[in-house]
Amino acid sequence: MTMQQLTDRYLDGVFRFILSLVRDAEAAADLTQDAFLKLQRAGGHPSEAYVMATARNTVLSWLRRRALERRHVDVWAPEDLEGGRLEEGILRPGSLGGTPDRVLRQRELGAALAAALDALPRDLREVFHLSEMEGLRYEQIAEVVGCPVGTVASRKHLAVRKLREHLERSGHAL
Repeated sequence: MTMQQLTDRYLDGVFRFILSLVRDAEAAADLTQDAFLKLQRAGGHPSEAYVMATARNTVLSWLRRRALERRHVDVWAPEDLEGGRLEEGILRPGSLGGTPDRVLRQRELGAALAAALDALPRDLREVFHLSEMEGLRYEQIAEVVGCPVGTVASRKHLAVRKLREHLERSGHAL
């Protein structure tokens, strides 16, 4: 697989995955580029799981370096969440069509869902993103995150339960 084919096939998904982890569009773009450079150096014909694992490892290395530089700063603090907010891609106004009232409800639900996703612990958010937004199977997710398939299933179940509870508390039942 050429680098162009690799990029064409995986660039958007890798960027979205990294963005879901770092919550900063500029950093996500840089980390995506770093991940593809690593893939280019490795060569071969990587599987989707290998590509996503490379992206995840790139992010984890960046987070470790960043934590060392900041001397134990919480990288998921609200002040670190500038740019790349999830609600921009969730239920965009008009994506389902309809009246202004429906568009407003879509926006409110999108914002509530983004807040619910933000409230999830990183390990649950990561599994949920890989499953629901990237379409990976549990076996692939297990390979990416480095845990058993059963753990992936339980994290996904817990993530869905927590999202549902958060949305119900905010008045948005699914």
